[in-house]
Amino acid sequence: MSLLANKKLIVPCALAMAISLCSCEQQEQAKQQMVMPVDVFEISTMDVPVISHLTGRANATRKAEVRPQVTGILQERLFKEGSIIKQGDQLYQIDPSVYEANVASAQANLSSAKATEHSAKLKAARYSSLLAKKAVSKQDYDDAQAAYLTAKAAVESAQAALRTANINLAYTKVYAPISGTISRSNITEGALVSAGQASPMTTIQQLDPMYIDLGQTVEEHLQLRQKMAEGNLQIKNGKPTVDIYFADNTRYPLQGSLEFAEVSVDESTGMVNVRALVPNPDHLLLPGMFLRGDINEGITPNATVLLASGLQRETNGVTYVYVVDEQNQVKRVNIKVGNQYQNYFTVTEGLKTGDKVITSNIQKIRPGATVQIASTETVKKETESAK
Repeated sequence: MSLLANKKLIVPCALAMAISLCSCEQQEQAKQQMVMPVDVFEISTMDVPVISHLTGRANATRKAEVRPQVTGILQERLFKEGSIIKQGDQLYQIDPSVYEANVASAQANLSSAKATEHSAKLKAARYSSLLAKKAVSKQDYDDAQAAYLTAKAAVESAQAALRTANINLAYTKVYAPISGTISRSNITEGALVSAGQASPMTTIQQLDPMYIDLGQTVEEHLQLRQKMAEGNLQIKNGKPTVDIYFADNTRYPLQGSLEFAEVSVDESTGMVNVRALVPNPDHLLLPGMFLRGDINEGITPNATVLLASGLQRETNGVTYVYVVDEQNQVKRVNIKVGNQYQNYFTVTEGLKTGDKVITSNIQKIRPGATVQIASTETVKKETESAK
């Protein structure tokens, strides 16, 4: 073969090799460009507080509906609506004229009964001396003694009637049975009030402290009782502590304590009522207010935790995460989680310390894909700040 022919073969081969090398470089560059950068959370452990998140309503610790105990015309209201009153303060004045007359009548009846008793007593004494001299018959003596005892009983009855009349007269002054905040008055001056009427004249409620009645499932309640029996709850003044939150998730500044739980289950809801006692000096909590109560049930030491942004859920309830293996490839792992604390979930099954869970670009990756770790986050800083 001639030299010219060799040259004609070499040039196309060199050109083909150059094109092939260029194509491989482009494919490698494209492959590198397809590697997705992701942030990962390195699984670690921390001491996690165990908290029960419950909902409920506020109730006054003491509540008294003020009703009249005698019938009459209301003359005067002696309190300012919405003010704080003390036990024993006079609230209303009912017209006392009829009851004053009853007291005077009872006093007169008592005086008459005492006069009759005095006469019968003297007669019985005379008949006693005459009986000793056999100047009167035994029957006359017995009749005199009976008359004296009857008169004495009449005096006692008149005294009781006088006390009743004085009690009814005292009831014309309506006093506060407890200390607290008084509501609006349901009646005005000049209105007729009746003893034992159904509607109260006003209501007094003690707002400091307040009861927070929370609903808890039977299962959670049994776990709480077990932890209380084992002494694993955070205790303040001998009682588990409760944090209160308003409907807008704002935390109430003062911490309460768990008082007791009902001994029966509400059949309509299947819940157990748990009551917390919360200080309320500024009256920020009002009766009937919807609130959330977090019962601090203790601490789980060295719990395996996962950042919430790395957790995925399916519609059937399965939870899973995407983990980066040693070859920087994505692997799906089904897990089981427990309680949530701040931005973390406790992991009860599926992950171990050191696993790298993807927390970003989750929608753009699939199992088996190669990724590049852009940043690694751990729980150490969170633990230090929590402490």
